[in-house]
Amino acid sequence: MGRRYRYTSNENENKIWSAALYVRLSVEDGDKVESNSVINQKQLLGDYINENNLNLYDYYVDDGYSGTDFERPAFKRLLDDMKDKKFNTIIVKDLSRLGRNYIEVGNYIEQIFPLFNIRFIAVNDNIDSYSDPSSVNNVIVPFKNLINDEYCRDISNKIRSVLTMKKRRGEYVASFTPYGYVKDPEDHHHLIIDDDAARVVKMIYRWSLEGCGRKKIATRLNDMGILNPMGHKQLELNKKVGGKRKSKGQLSYVWDMTVLQRILEDQTYCGDTIQNRGKLVSYKVHKHVRNPKNEWIIVKNTHEPIIDRDTWEKV
Repeated sequence: MGRRYRYTSNENENKIWSAALYVRLSVEDGDKVESNSVINQKQLLGDYINENNLNLYDYYVDDGYSGTDFERPAFKRLLDDMKDKKFNTIIVKDLSRLGRNYIEVGNYIEQIFPLFNIRFIAVNDNIDSYSDPSSVNNVIVPFKNLINDEYCRDISNKIRSVLTMKKRRGEYVASFTPYGYVKDPEDHHHLIIDDDAARVVKMIYRWSLEGCGRKKIATRLNDMGILNPMGHKQLELNKKVGGKRKSKGQLSYVWDMTVLQRILEDQTYCGDTIQNRGKLVSYKVHKHVRNPKNEWIIVKNTHEPIIDRDTWEKV
């Protein structure tokens, strides 16, 4: 990190420009990895501050984060440091790196950054709020932000259209597989049986048919030391997982009734692919909502079943 910036008594003279360089990349936004890679952005911004006699405070990098909202860890850290007056300049490659939400981007460059006496520079868009204040207020800026926003919306619609087509063909497109299955290494859109987990699924269905309730089944599995689906994926398959955490950030590997209910209702175990059960509210609001069943996309007999259809329907 560079030196901490201190405001001078005269804001227009003897400026020491301490710069925070912000870098963002997200393929989901349609970013071209070759031209917008983190390395290339850092190189361009580093060259810029060297050529313009600015001091580097720090790099802030959000790799893999959409520009449609500002819930990004590095950007949040940048804002915290800005409020603490650790720098007085923010530099990005272009406006789309700051974000692709034209309302929010406009709010930052027209209101929030000026409020904190921040000099804002977008190198490729020729914007510099200090040396050329009119470049920020130019009517072209909101149009550029709108185009960046529209580009992201268009990419989102195209991706959604392609995924819907794949779902209707029975291709598995979700990131995570149901417990009992893994992705076929030769075709990631096809499910194959995970033998160890499949044996547990068969036990669960057999016990359920014998009259065991979910609570009793969960107790049996925990007493046998069998990891729940999350634990199996993380510890036995060495895959990254999300999920609910207990205190101190620990993941829970204990079976509970909710997990069992999900397994006992999942038609995937009959050999069918069920997708489109949920969706994002919009390309800007990254919140998942559940779709009604009449919107689910179900394609039968796409992979080897773990449970025969008769047994599943009885359970």
